[in-house]
Amino acid sequence: MWLIDTTALQLKYVGEPADVEYSYAILSHTWNDEEVSYQDIQNLDHARSMKGFSKIAGTCRLASARGLRYVWVDTCCIDKSSSAELSEAINSMFRWYTESAVCIAFLEDLPPQRSFEHYFSSCKWLTRGWTLQELIAPRVVEFYDASWTFRGCKPELNPFLARVTGIDQAVLSDSQAMFEVPVARRMSWASMRQTTRVEDKAYCLLGIFGVNMPMIYGEGAKAFMRLQEEIVKDTGDLSIFAWVDLPPGLSDVEGWMQQSYRGIFARSPREFASCHQIRRRIRGVFLNKGFTVTNKGLRIETALVDVPSASQDLILNLGVSDQADWSMDDPGGWVGVYLAKTANGYVRSKPYSLFKAGPGTIRYRCDRALIHIQKDLRASESDSIEKRFRGAICLDFSRAPCQITGMMPLELWDEKRSLFLNLGEGINAYLLLRFCLPNQPDSSFQLLVTFSTMFEPVCTIWAEDHPFWDHLLNFMNGAKELSDYVAADYLRLELLSLGASQLSPTHVCNVEHPQLNSISNIQARMKPHVFEAQPCFSLELVLEHTVLFNAADNNK
Repeated sequence: MWLIDTTALQLKYVGEPADVEYSYAILSHTWNDEEVSYQDIQNLDHARSMKGFSKIAGTCRLASARGLRYVWVDTCCIDKSSSAELSEAINSMFRWYTESAVCIAFLEDLPPQRSFEHYFSSCKWLTRGWTLQELIAPRVVEFYDASWTFRGCKPELNPFLARVTGIDQAVLSDSQAMFEVPVARRMSWASMRQTTRVEDKAYCLLGIFGVNMPMIYGEGAKAFMRLQEEIVKDTGDLSIFAWVDLPPGLSDVEGWMQQSYRGIFARSPREFASCHQIRRRIRGVFLNKGFTVTNKGLRIETALVDVPSASQDLILNLGVSDQADWSMDDPGGWVGVYLAKTANGYVRSKPYSLFKAGPGTIRYRCDRALIHIQKDLRASESDSIEKRFRGAICLDFSRAPCQITGMMPLELWDEKRSLFLNLGEGINAYLLLRFCLPNQPDSSFQLLVTFSTMFEPVCTIWAEDHPFWDHLLNFMNGAKELSDYVAADYLRLELLSLGASQLSPTHVCNVEHPQLNSISNIQARMKPHVFEAQPCFSLELVLEHTVLFNAADNNK
């Protein structure tokens, strides 16, 4: 790092802060016109003529009075013409502020001889993204007004600073305490702060979350997406997903428009503005989930929650609350996000709100499963999801009660709505079903139903005594990849045509029960249907059970 000698006002290079013989002071300020750059300070006479030099001189004067030989000023101690040096500085900045002897916060818009507590809250310094870490990281922060008059310092001002900034007082006292604070609440500290470059909304938060990442100026809002991906690599804190989509006019994302569906990641720190009360569900208990980011989105193994009174979609419990501690015996109090099943994994529905479990919330825990949640969605993708039931296949088993013991493809199966979603060109699918006749517990039998809408809607149904039964099951167990279009075509050609002279939307299968002297007739039928005002298909099963005529009984 480069430091300024407080006597000679010249730059000196040191490898690490610990290498500095007498430690150093560090400046926190807001940038204005004619700031002195790394190149400018090489010519001291030229630098003295610039408006920004007065801040360097004032910082050096205060540092020297404290017996400090060096100071660090961000405008001139980073060679910004070197992308490598800029990246190193941004990734190291939180540590440099932490290891400083004192941070001098110059508030050029704080009037001299005016009430600090009254005017401080309107200072520009509180609105900038970079000054967040400059307040949290140092052990000591001294505040100076426009005339370089000392107005107070951290830690003495911590109770007041906590009220003004929303930052936990414990964090202001010890920056390491912030790693005990949920990610969402840390994000809320930056939610109303601004940066000149859109990428800096992410880069200024690296130290707050203890992560590192390369600087790519020009990537725009993708920088904040990368920041979140780095955070989830380092923590299992699900509160990072507790953001809320902003109403029109409040977003700071260029080209923003409100969508009905979003990915799991936020697009800006501003979407965490309502997370200032987020805390762990139970004090001292931290729900740490293992998850990774893949090309299919966020990959997580979890048990989603079904709350019928709240939504047709499922809910991901984030393990945090926005209220005071709830009793361990109370199932309410937790916060979650709504997830909608799509053909390409889950997406966040109702992104403008969070689910909040009340004391009497009736909920059902789904089976634990490995799911993928898309990272982000374009507006066009959100519009397509609103039409996701077009071409779906809904199951109507009201006239043939049975248990579904297997299906393919799982990726398209929406269990809560009992339907297969359409990926776009039609659906090839199968169901393995188990039936049990009323009042006959030993009469169970299995059927395999295969159906397709790739061209015209067709279906075929087989019983366990079919000569190809084992072949059918082996194929189904081996064709699990939704992206394997060869297998999808083979499903139609191989399975739908086996034992069927002509494919049709209706197929009938008979199952004999010799021990009961009866026969079950099962009809599968594909027909047009409408679901949530969208045209689709219905697979209807009808079961009829007939007791066979017994001639011996008739002769009695």
